[in-house]
Amino acid sequence: MQAAGQGPAVTAVLLSYDCEAYVGAALDGVLAQDYAGPLEIVVSDDASRDASFEIVQAHAGQYRGPHRLVLNRRQSNSGTKSAHLNGVLPGCSGELLVSFDGDDVSMPTRVSRIVDRFVSNPAAQAVYSSFSVIRDGIRPARAARVPHPPPATDAAAWFARIDAYAAGATLAVRRTVVDAFGPLDPSLNEDVQLPFRAGLMGDVEFIDEPLVHVNRRPGSFTADWQRYESLVAYRDRMFAGLDTAARARCSRLGDIETAARLQPEQHERFDRLRELVERSMDDAELTRALVSDRFGLRLRGLVAVCRAGAYRRELAQHAFLALAPQLYLAYRRRRLGLAEARLHASAPDART
Repeated sequence: MQAAGQGPAVTAVLLSYDCEAYVGAALDGVLAQDYAGPLEIVVSDDASRDASFEIVQAHAGQYRGPHRLVLNRRQSNSGTKSAHLNGVLPGCSGELLVSFDGDDVSMPTRVSRIVDRFVSNPAAQAVYSSFSVIRDGIRPARAARVPHPPPATDAAAWFARIDAYAAGATLAVRRTVVDAFGPLDPSLNEDVQLPFRAGLMGDVEFIDEPLVHVNRRPGSFTADWQRYESLVAYRDRMFAGLDTAARARCSRLGDIETAARLQPEQHERFDRLRELVERSMDDAELTRALVSDRFGLRLRGLVAVCRAGAYRRELAQHAFLALAPQLYLAYRRRRLGLAEARLHASAPDART
């Protein structure tokens, strides 16, 4: 923990859109951060249609703490979180940029823990953490399992796969990453783009502790359930994901070109990363056959996935889908039902 007034300058960026039921608690969580160094708090409302911004104003008006607080309200909705960030990040003053969502609640130690990790590893260009899932303010007992690079792994190689991401609600990056690569692709989530960009420039650190309580809004389980309602619905969702993967491929390759111009001495590393990106896209395309209406095509697709050595950890899942799709979808629906039941069964006295 840094001494009072010392440590790198940090900007906490709270993005809000139509979350009047949650944004007050989210902002209170940001205002309660115990970081003793310079902390700028930027709250940006993306032209909410509800009372989100008025609630922000009310909470901000009561704040008497040491942090600098800046409020912004867009006149028109940006369309995506990445587009929103493109409008906000250039105006932030911090050396470190920490993302907060308007419907989540962060622990008071979150910024301090993130800064400690950046300070302890000067090569770190991004830091993210585990999180827990809450619903209607009820806190579960366990943290979510968050994918992250193993220790001593080239972060860029781990995030090069077009399906790799960091938990965006917990993410922090150095300003140098934003400045080096420029605006985000508005059609892709920031948690897909920023970790890879950070990995191209250095390390990506993971804190295995739930520093954020992520709120699952009403309807999120319903949306997941609809995905598994039928093979047609699952296929549509998969194909939409493959379209997104194709955009991620282009984004990854473009970021590699930018990094190659900045670090020409690492050309061999960047060549390997290009191969990883292309291979991951090829692997993803192989999964199209797994949702065919014809059993023979699904079986051939499963064989192709196995021969390519793709998705080895998901082999059982892919085999289940290819050989017995209706049973697989029923299994997924049951898992969702159990997850929702666990949230509802959480103790009501464990509220945030």
